[in-house]
Amino acid sequence: MYANELSETETPEPVVDVLRTMSEEERYLRNMRKAIRTIERLTENEPSNNIYKMKQELMKIEKILKQTRLTDLIEEDVEQRIRPVKSEMPEWEEQANRSFGQRLEDALKQVDFELSGNYPLLKVLFYTLEVKLYNNNVTIWYGPQQERLDTCKPIPEVVAKKLQASHKKITMRNFDDEIFLLHLYEAYKATAHRSKKTIGDSIPVSDIILEYALLTQNKNFKINPVKSSYREYGRVFFSYDLYQLKQRTIEDHVLSLVTATRAYTRRRSGFLWIPSNERGDGTYISHIKFREV
Repeated sequence: MYANELSETETPEPVVDVLRTMSEEERYLRNMRKAIRTIERLTENEPSNNIYKMKQELMKIEKILKQTRLTDLIEEDVEQRIRPVKSEMPEWEEQANRSFGQRLEDALKQVDFELSGNYPLLKVLFYTLEVKLYNNNVTIWYGPQQERLDTCKPIPEVVAKKLQASHKKITMRNFDDEIFLLHLYEAYKATAHRSKKTIGDSIPVSDIILEYALLTQNKNFKINPVKSSYREYGRVFFSYDLYQLKQRTIEDHVLSLVTATRAYTRRRSGFLWIPSNERGDGTYISHIKFREV
């Protein structure tokens, strides 16, 4: 066998497309230079306002270093360029948090809200604002991260406006103690009957919410149950209505909310958070029952 011939057990080495590899490396280097220049530009003026953008560019650089075949040649130089940025990042993040927090507090005061708490979870009444400046995102929660209401960019005026809209939607609905309690009792009895339970037994709160939502739909929905006729009513509304309910007794039965044990808090469907006051304190319930008095 000639020396340049392959045996049956040998496999030829893959042919490397040199031109394609060169093209890829040129693209990597071009994108690398662009990312570095962007970071340098962002650090020139108020870097604490550009945390999210700088982190995005740093992620691009790290990704390129993992892809390029020239890592050994360029890594040290690249690291020297971005090391000062990485070292300053914690201080810039702290400055960004302080600045955003102050501007958010001012914006919330304009709509009669008072801000409290610490990053990344800020408090307003029984709402939680989850602030992630590094992700360019603020999530508005009902309760201690119980029900997500809205998300937006970390622009104080936008956050305040969205929170105000959610608050009005939840709290400004027409509410009557007697009517709510009557419908709740009817939903409880219907769910108990369907579950082959008796009055006085505990019924899972998720089952009650579903029955109550269907029971209180308007005539149009009951005639033709389509999405366009459905009146929105979910966990947040039900939670707030239980919070503002004052009357508890109906037809010689008193409403009892069963505190959720740890076993029921493992799944979202197993419990419901209810505020105890406007400071954001609250309780978790898993079942509802009406016991005879």
